[in-house]
Amino acid sequence: MTDKTPLTVPMVLGWDLKHLRDVVDTLTKVGPDIEAEAVSAAGLIAKSDGYFIGEGGEAARTRGESDKTDTLATVDVYAALANKITAICNTFQVEIAKIQVAAANTAASKWDLFYKDDGEVLSRKSNWETAKSNWWHPEGAIAAKELEQRILTKMFREALDNIMVADANIASIAGVLENLTESVKLGMANIPTDPELARILLENQVNPDEMVVWPSGAVLELIRAVNPDFVPQSMTKSEMNALTNLLATHGAKALIDFYKIKSEANDAAKQSKFGESLAGGRTLNDGQGDAFRHTYWNALLTRRFGEDFAKEYTTAHERVGGQQGPREAMDLYNNSIGRQIGASNPDASPEELRAKVTQAIDDGKLIIIGQSSPEANPQITWSNQIPDPNMQGLPTDASVPLPGKK
Repeated sequence: MTDKTPLTVPMVLGWDLKHLRDVVDTLTKVGPDIEAEAVSAAGLIAKSDGYFIGEGGEAARTRGESDKTDTLATVDVYAALANKITAICNTFQVEIAKIQVAAANTAASKWDLFYKDDGEVLSRKSNWETAKSNWWHPEGAIAAKELEQRILTKMFREALDNIMVADANIASIAGVLENLTESVKLGMANIPTDPELARILLENQVNPDEMVVWPSGAVLELIRAVNPDFVPQSMTKSEMNALTNLLATHGAKALIDFYKIKSEANDAAKQSKFGESLAGGRTLNDGQGDAFRHTYWNALLTRRFGEDFAKEYTTAHERVGGQQGPREAMDLYNNSIGRQIGASNPDASPEELRAKVTQAIDDGKLIIIGQSSPEANPQITWSNQIPDPNMQGLPTDASVPLPGKK
C-alpha cells in the first residue's frame, strides 16, 4: 500500500480494507470446492483398473494421484494466503481504530489541539495564551497541556509504527506460493526455446528466506540523522544479516554509502537512454532500464565493498518468497554481470561504469523480459532482442516462483 512512502494519519484513515477482505472470502470459498473436485476425480480414475488396463491405465492412475497431490497442495496455499491476509488486515483495523480514538481525543481536548500528518499533536494556543486563560494556575495548565500532547502524539505514532511494520510484511504474502509443488511451478513456467536462455531461467533461482522489517532502534535513528524520510523496509533475514555485518565491520559511513549507491543506481537508470523517457518508464520494470539498474548497482557495490559482499547482499535481496521465476532469473543474472564489470574495472569512474553497462545492454549480454510480438508470451530474452520499449517489461505469465537452485 505504501511503496516505502512514509505513512501519514490521513493516508491510513483513507484505506479501504474491504477489497482485501473480499480476497480472503474468495480464497476461503473456492478452496473446499476445488479440494472436493480433486478428490472425486482422483477417486474415479483410481477405480478404472477394472476396464482401463495395461501401461496406459497405470500411467493415467499415477497421473491422477499426482494431480490430486498438486491440487491439494494448491488448496493449502489458498488457505495460507487467506490466513496471512486476514492477520495483516486485523492489525490494520486495530491500529486504525487507535488512530481514530487519538484523533477524536485531540479534537475534544480543551487545550485546542490538532494533529499533523505525521502524528505530532500541537496546540493552536501558545503557552502564554494558555497561561493567560488559566491565570489561577498557569504553570499547571501548561504542564497539563503538554502532557496531553505527548500522550496523544505517542498514540498516533505507535499506531503508525505498528501499521508500518504490518504494511512492510505484505511482501511476505507472496512467499506462500513457494509451497506449491515443483510440478505446478514448472508447469506454469514459460521456458524459452533457446537452450542457453532456458538454462539461465532454471538455474538462476534462489530459495526463499524469512522476511523481517529493518532497521529499527539506534540503527534507524542513525540513518534518519542523514535521511529523515527513511522508512524501515521489509527484507529477507539474510539481507538484514549482510547489512548488520557491514555496519559492524565498516561503520556507519559504509551503511550510508550503501544506501547512497542504491539511490545512485536508481537515478542513473532513470536518466539513462533506457529510462523514464521510454514508454513512460516501462523499461524500468523488467526491461532494459531495469537491467541497467541492477547491473550498475552491482558494479558500484563491487567497487566500493568488494565482490563477495555485493554477491552476498544482492543474492539475499532476491530471496523474497513468491517472486516470478523470469524476474528472479533476470535480476540474478544481470547482478552477476554487474559484479564482473565492477571487479574488472576497479578504478573506473561512475561515468565509465555506466558506459560499460550501456554497452553490455546494446551488445545483448544482459537479460530482459519482453515480447517479440503482441501475441507472444512474455519471457526472458537477450537485452538487445526487443528494441521496442513498449514490448519490454510486461508482466510475465509465470506468476509463481520456480524451484530454487541456490
